[in-house]
Amino acid sequence: MSKTIIFGAIAAAIFTGNTSASDFSLDGDVALTSDYRFRGISQSNTDAALQGSINLNHVSGAHAGVWGSSIDFNDDEDATIELDYTAGYTFAVSDVAVDVGYIYYTYPNDGSNDNNDYGEVYAAAAWKGVEAGVNWTDDGYAKSGKATYVFAGYSHQFGIVTVGAQVGETFLDTATFENGDDQYFNFEVSATVTLLEKLDVEVAYVGTDLSKKDIGGLNWAEDAAVATVTLNL
Repeated sequence: MSKTIIFGAIAAAIFTGNTSASDFSLDGDVALTSDYRFRGISQSNTDAALQGSINLNHVSGAHAGVWGSSIDFNDDEDATIELDYTAGYTFAVSDVAVDVGYIYYTYPNDGSNDNNDYGEVYAAAAWKGVEAGVNWTDDGYAKSGKATYVFAGYSHQFGIVTVGAQVGETFLDTATFENGDDQYFNFEVSATVTLLEKLDVEVAYVGTDLSKKDIGGLNWAEDAAVATVTLNL
């Protein structure tokens, strides 16, 4: 599915009918993390990464945004920047918050001459701290084929401290790992302290059921503590 079609549909939904500047809001953040983990696997060679986002929201529930991070795939030809474009729509069903949309992952300075960009459709629902969702792509990173990611989690706030836990399972179209598996499990438990209403300091313990051997001798999927400081704009 073309990202142009997806983002065009979101724009049409926003601008159909009467709208004004007051119907829109912007938010974003900048962050520094000790290790950029995506579904449990490091995207920064287990090193620190600088990240940031900006999002445009409409009162209708439509939203669009860009998220970026420095990355390191331990290869001189690979990209050093990831930029992800999101378009979606949020709405409520009784007291359940639902978000559906599309994410397009890009690697703009990839020097490998391969088109590693790919898109995912997603749907997620949240109710009283419980969240569950699914992401699906028909052709993942580096043309790796179809993949589905399902996850569930829970978070609860105690004053300025929020604790949370999440588990997920990735299902791949073909056997990808050295152990011959076509799926893997990931988890995260975290605690976040919010300071001065804008600054979040998070410590998380993340991991997968993959070994170093499963991903070419790299320690990208090993259990690890990750610290992240985020300034919300």
